[in-house]
Amino acid sequence: MKKLGVIGGLFAVLLLGAAEHPVVKAVLFPFREAVIAARVDSALEPYRFKLGEPFKAGDTLVTLDTSRYAIEEKRAHDQFDFAKANYEDKKLLRAKNFTSDFELKKSEYDFRQAENALADAQLNVSFCTVKAPFAGKIVEFLTREYETIRPGQPLFRIIDDNQLLAVMNVPMDDKALCTVGNSVTIAITGENLTASGRIYEVTPQADHRTGTVRIRVLIDNAAGQFKAGMTGELIYGQ
Repeated sequence: MKKLGVIGGLFAVLLLGAAEHPVVKAVLFPFREAVIAARVDSALEPYRFKLGEPFKAGDTLVTLDTSRYAIEEKRAHDQFDFAKANYEDKKLLRAKNFTSDFELKKSEYDFRQAENALADAQLNVSFCTVKAPFAGKIVEFLTREYETIRPGQPLFRIIDDNQLLAVMNVPMDDKALCTVGNSVTIAITGENLTASGRIYEVTPQADHRTGTVRIRVLIDNAAGQFKAGMTGELIYGQ
């Protein structure tokens, strides 16, 4: 009986420990991601990067055919040069009282309109070069090469996995796990790996049904050791 009492006491301690430290599962997400869409209608040229190939912020990921927009830009530039020269002539003529204020104001208006049209044409040309807003990788092509596209059409999806966010729900009464800046370590499922980082965000609203709050832990992944989508389990006390 005494032996059974000791075993029962040990079992109760184990249960208490388990209750104090519930299993916390984590999922790794990219630090940021975006679906890049076309801003003009044109034909899509070959992609510059393959799926999973790393690129830097500002790298050209793909270009669109600029033929039409290059012609429009040249036409707008010629009209701008003409309107500017006409405006300058009208200013000289008005200074000598050889033309009216109305003619001067009209030439200035035409010049400003041509200036805006040129800026718009140059903007369309620039939209034909699609650059990376941040460093990362392409994870999905949404439009095939050489297809004709329209403004707003999704082209591809990119992620920034140089850093990852481990998302997990932790007990709301565990102050250490609910404090931004504290260190957290996760054991990666199915791998002999651990991922360490610091608490980046704590959701301001708790889940009253589970008594937990969602946190995001920022993990450095510059070496590419981890992949977005991996899962893991919180290691307490590390």
